[in-house]
Amino acid sequence: MFLWPTTRGWVICLSAVAWIMVAMVNHALFALILGWACTALAIVSLLCACFSLHGIQVSRAAGGDAVCGQLLNLPLRIVNTKWRRRQPIVVQEVLPFAWETRTSFVLPPMRGHTEVHLEREVLPVKRGEYKLNAVILRGGDPAGLFCRRRKIRLPMTIVVYPQLEDIPDLRLPQDDSFLTSTGAPEAISGSSQDFYGIREYLPSDGMRNIHWRSSARCRKLMVKEFERTSMMSVVIFLDAYKEYVERKGGRNLERLISRAASIFVCCTEQYCSVAFASGGSKPVVFKPKSANEMRGELMYHLATMAAGDVKLGPMIDELSPFISPGATVFCLRLNHQDKEVNTAIASMTNMGIDVRLM
Repeated sequence: MFLWPTTRGWVICLSAVAWIMVAMVNHALFALILGWACTALAIVSLLCACFSLHGIQVSRAAGGDAVCGQLLNLPLRIVNTKWRRRQPIVVQEVLPFAWETRTSFVLPPMRGHTEVHLEREVLPVKRGEYKLNAVILRGGDPAGLFCRRRKIRLPMTIVVYPQLEDIPDLRLPQDDSFLTSTGAPEAISGSSQDFYGIREYLPSDGMRNIHWRSSARCRKLMVKEFERTSMMSVVIFLDAYKEYVERKGGRNLERLISRAASIFVCCTEQYCSVAFASGGSKPVVFKPKSANEMRGELMYHLATMAAGDVKLGPMIDELSPFISPGATVFCLRLNHQDKEVNTAIASMTNMGIDVRLM
């Protein structure tokens, strides 16, 4: 805790000393009264400032992670545990990811034994994982002669995800999938091992999936349904080799990461299988998996990844055996002269894979 005079407080304190010295020299009653009045005001203000933040409890309310370019709410729960009324309090916190690094919010006057939720909206502009440490309360006395500062440790970790941009229709091949209102393909007889139910026989169904007991009971052919396994396959390659992406103040890397995150979010809205590979500060390969299952780990990687000396070529070679011929590949890179990557792309194109350079 810290306590110090404001500019007005210094003026009053120095005035008190000056008037008392004048009274001692000239034996003037008026100067003595002014000196003691200033002294009394300073003492009362000092005591008020000392207790201005006493009994104030602060805790973080429920919050979530952030996305660059979208407002983030960081609410605080503030409780006045004492009976006396509190004057406005300034709440400050250092937020490295926000547009204004040092944020300040004013808490309105609080009555005794009351609880207030302070809504704090900030604009994140830097992706990454950040550890928030403390919240600072600033109070004082009604005369504004002294300022009281109290630091409250409220550790919290927050992840700021890349900014999402509007991208044109990806035009992903639908194969023979029929999406339902839940986003999953409609069940089809005999397409996987996950049992779905029993329905009436259709000419496209196989004879081996007929459920004879149900057919006898219903007096018509009934077949066993299984969950459909057909889904779109998407692969995302991201080249974060520092020699190319660190130009223009690092904005190239942010642009590529934003585009990769936007493509992936589009895939989560459809029934897609996604694979991902990137270089940069470390080699990263995510083998094909449902987009919704991969969402947490891939978005976290995109939020925290950095440029480095790891090239994309070896990552493509490692992931290539898991890429199906009907897949759609999005290759995000700035260096189009990398022979290793160009060779891998040419090989995938010859296999009938749809490769899109972005």
